[in-house]
Amino acid sequence: MIKDPLTGYPYIPGSSLKGKLRSLLEWAHNEIDINDKGEALPHSCEHKPQIQELREKRKNAKNEQEKEEINKQIKQELSKLIDKCPICRIFGISASAEVGEPTRIAIRDAYPKRVYKKKANGEFEKDEKGNRIPDPEKDTIARWENWLSEGLYTELKVENAIDRITSQANPRTMERVPKDSVFEVEIIYDIYKQDDVQYLKYLFQAMSLLEDSYLGGRGSRGSGKIKFENPKIIYRDKKEYYLQKNGTERVIKIDEVLKNIKEDSIPKVLFDNFDNIDWKGEK
Repeated sequence: MIKDPLTGYPYIPGSSLKGKLRSLLEWAHNEIDINDKGEALPHSCEHKPQIQELREKRKNAKNEQEKEEINKQIKQELSKLIDKCPICRIFGISASAEVGEPTRIAIRDAYPKRVYKKKANGEFEKDEKGNRIPDPEKDTIARWENWLSEGLYTELKVENAIDRITSQANPRTMERVPKDSVFEVEIIYDIYKQDDVQYLKYLFQAMSLLEDSYLGGRGSRGSGKIKFENPKIIYRDKKEYYLQKNGTERVIKIDEVLKNIKEDSIPKVLFDNFDNIDWKGEK
């Protein structure tokens, strides 16, 4: 359980979300790297057998010229592997690798969703101090306070470990966020190469896998189920957005793809229909 030290509100660290997405994608693509000690490492194409063979060959190089030639081979081979690897392309590669590749993805910390009451004219309702009034039905923090009590935003789940001989229960408690809590998350996907756009589909694949898995600990005992909802996808072109004074951003149209969705996973629908979407918002 991670809490904001200033407010006490639970939040989901971006690192937790990013790590789980990466792990699931590694399993899905059978890219689990095992070292000599039997430890499972985060995938990096530098661990591929052909790269390791070249590194061993480099150790036995007769002179600097031969060593430099092998270094060139390693860089060329590693670049080819990275270009075809959705994991290295999206999540980056180890700093120890001979080839540098920028990480394409950044995930912000996800904080509780705030929703405030609005008047008929669209303005926010405010109290006598001028503060906006939370919507008790939609505001996550207000719902926590209604469900639990003011200032208490988590629940204590009691579990029992059963002694196999005496059948005696040994209770233990764990702190977790109540069900139906809503968090807002922002994911940035950078495009450095022309075909980077095509690898965005694997982010949606990882998100759909996460919906069928869990986030955090004790997932096998009921905790950590999440669902991605209400996506808004924005494309920013550097020519228009960064280099012009009044740069524009384009909202990607995904309503047509999602219009008939019911209980299906939104990320899975985006993954399955990826090639039917105009990801640069040009049409």
